[in-house]
Amino acid sequence: MSLEASRSATGTTGVERTSVNEHRTLAKEVVLLKTVADTIAGHSPEQALDHLDHALTLLERVASHARAEHERRFRRAYRDCRPVAAEFDRVEADRLTQRLGARRAGLAGGDAGTALEEIRRLLYELHALTRLHFADELVDAANGGSSTEADAQLSLFAMR
Repeated sequence: MSLEASRSATGTTGVERTSVNEHRTLAKEVVLLKTVADTIAGHSPEQALDHLDHALTLLERVASHARAEHERRFRRAYRDCRPVAAEFDRVEADRLTQRLGARRAGLAGGDAGTALEEIRRLLYELHALTRLHFADELVDAANGGSSTEADAQLSLFAMR
């Protein structure tokens, strides 16, 4: 089946389907940010660093995904302000991730006191920002896909 025939049959391109699948995967994983934020104070500095490394790895994947999506959105040239909002979210996520990385470095250097509270705050902010991003994407997918599937996906966010 040609790309055009596939697009006609499904309403999406292969790239868009990949993006939706990637959203589903990442959307399920962002709960890690909240889990790390909830539990970081109860861990030894070594364990906290390990958990932060996992969170930062996830955030790198989210950032990479967001950059690729940002490029796709601008190429499609939406009529509304979504590209501007997406750019703000991406820039804010990058800023928060950089601050988290800096706090991680402080924690590795022995500054556990105020660093943990700041790390928790940053993780909660990043968790909220990424959940909103994925919820928005699922709504977009619902506009072009089946509402039953979108409702099931959106229920993921209501449970967390």
